[in-house]
Amino acid sequence: MLPFEIFNSQDIEKPWIVLINGLFATRQSWSASIPELARDYRVLSYDGRGQGEGPRPLGPYLLEDLVNDLAHLLFELGIHQATLLGISNGGRIALEFGRLYPGKVEAIIACDTYAEVGPILKMKISSWKEANRIGGPTHRFDVATPWIWAEKTILDYPELLKFYRERAHLEKLHVIEALIDGSMQGEIALEEIKVPVLFVCGEEDVLTPPYMHQQMEMRVKNSDLIMIKGAHASVLENPLELTTQVIPRLKAFLKQSHVQRELLFVDSENLS
Repeated sequence: MLPFEIFNSQDIEKPWIVLINGLFATRQSWSASIPELARDYRVLSYDGRGQGEGPRPLGPYLLEDLVNDLAHLLFELGIHQATLLGISNGGRIALEFGRLYPGKVEAIIACDTYAEVGPILKMKISSWKEANRIGGPTHRFDVATPWIWAEKTILDYPELLKFYRERAHLEKLHVIEALIDGSMQGEIALEEIKVPVLFVCGEEDVLTPPYMHQQMEMRVKNSDLIMIKGAHASVLENPLELTTQVIPRLKAFLKQSHVQRELLFVDSENLS
């Protein structure tokens, strides 16, 4: 079983929310958000392949494997339905899981993510792999930093960047390559997703820019999009945005979707 933590498990009346890490992140990356999320949810965080305390097999760590890992974890924990909150590659996992297992998903919050790897995004991510080969994990981190973090974060929180940079040095080279290779493979058929999806994009996200999220929103029938402060790590850079902007927007969106479904049901009954 993948390493995990559960918060507020005793409040069985509350729904589940599952936190899915970004590519190189660990479950600790959600620490600032969990106390507030636990007011409304039972919270599950976990480390996937190549993350934190997770397993480190030979790669690549493909999207289908990461989705299967999550499915097995939820089955083993007896979690039958949940909201999935994923960032970056974690957003991809959430979207593909929702496509494959709609009955297990109440809603998806997909932050700063992508459904396919076009030529520009591939060039961006490939530069990380090349930096890793040339200069190792720390050099990879330095090359990736301006693609991930907002200018304010870089200028105002140098100790945060220092922490992540020092932690990057500890990772094995084959794990970094396995994560990067996996992140550049797999395409999600967004049109097949039937569960509600809230796309979230940082205003300064230059890795997966706002226009990419606008395109994804157009392809998912039951979806919404919100722009928040920050860059590609938006909800991690600004955890308050998650609980003051994103979650309220999700609740309003779900309520509206429920009303629309009821109206469609009434119309169909009148026609029959």
